[in-house]
Amino acid sequence: MGKRQVQLVDYMYLIIKWRKLIILNFFVICLLVAFYSLIMPKTYVATAVIIPPTSSESSGFLGLLSNLPLRGMGIGMDLTQQSYTFLAILNSSTLAEKVVRQYDLINLYQVEKLEQAQDVLRKNVQTEIRDDGMISISVSASTGFFAGEVEEDTTRRLAASMTNFFVKELDIMNINLQVSQARYNRIFIENRYNQNKLDLLEAEKKLKEFQEKYNAISLPDQLQMAIKTAAEIQAQIKASEVELGYLSSSLRPDNPEIQRVRTKITELKKVAESMQTGEDSTATSLTLFPAFSKAPDLGVQLIQLEREMETQNALYLFLTQQYEQAKIQEAKDTPTVQGLDRATVPEIRSKPKRALMVSLSGLASIFFSFLFIAMIEFISKTKSQKNDASEKFQYITMNLTSDIRKVRFWKRKQ
Repeated sequence: MGKRQVQLVDYMYLIIKWRKLIILNFFVICLLVAFYSLIMPKTYVATAVIIPPTSSESSGFLGLLSNLPLRGMGIGMDLTQQSYTFLAILNSSTLAEKVVRQYDLINLYQVEKLEQAQDVLRKNVQTEIRDDGMISISVSASTGFFAGEVEEDTTRRLAASMTNFFVKELDIMNINLQVSQARYNRIFIENRYNQNKLDLLEAEKKLKEFQEKYNAISLPDQLQMAIKTAAEIQAQIKASEVELGYLSSSLRPDNPEIQRVRTKITELKKVAESMQTGEDSTATSLTLFPAFSKAPDLGVQLIQLEREMETQNALYLFLTQQYEQAKIQEAKDTPTVQGLDRATVPEIRSKPKRALMVSLSGLASIFFSFLFIAMIEFISKTKSQKNDASEKFQYITMNLTSDIRKVRFWKRKQ
């Protein structure tokens, strides 16, 4: 027979030899564990599933900015952020304290302080974000030892009630947070709105003063008309100079006609110079035209003033809309938590799992029985080996003693 076959036979021999002990331990342990599972506390779990709000409008001022082209910059609150906000509220000490006081958990958990009851409650509450984005809330409640049907029914209802209370208070706290945030947003926008009205009035005032000072009613059109008028004046000056040359060749220098043409040329040059510098203008009709030397600076100033006014006006229109939205958001108290699955009274306990407990305890009893048998056999084998050695030693000693006696006897005879 091979070595493995010999070992297998040995194992079978030990199992048959100790079968009564193995079977006895198995049934005793299983019965004890089964009895304990019947009297131990029973735990029931109630679960609710909620849907976090998906509208970015609920995120306060960031939601108010949703109409601006800033989404690419990451402004706004996505679904994951809102889910984590809900988890933070569910795990907060404020909500835990409300649950402890609502259900008198200090006495139920048999603790002395509020903080201890909150710690026990947190161990009995599980919250998680599921793969589909939903949030699940599970609350467990346990009976005492030797619980009857009445206590079990009370515990089941307590688990469902606590779970739904968590959902209800979550909605209330989230609404309060949003209203508080909306109030701060409304105050901020209101202050900025009032400041913008003052800035807009100031921009309009500066533009008006600029137009009055430089007669800049419509600067591009005025410059175009001024250029056209200046060209006509230059043409008149050239024509008058030609006329003066013609008259000078045929008339005396003191001729009234020559004096008239000279005077005309002088006045026309004064008007042209006045249009260039904007000073000493003798023609009131030309005051509507800005001076050419100042035209670039005036154009830049006009562009800046008009841009400032347009900016403030655009900001005014935007803030007016957002201010109204902020007031609506502040007064808004609609529910923010949508329940997908409301917690119901659980019918099946989550603990203890009696079949699993009995099965594991039975396997454990078999394992420890084999361990005990191995130890007993090892001790027995060790004692047997010691006894065999002792017997051999005694045999050797007796034989040596007998031989010694025989030798001494023959020596005496001789």
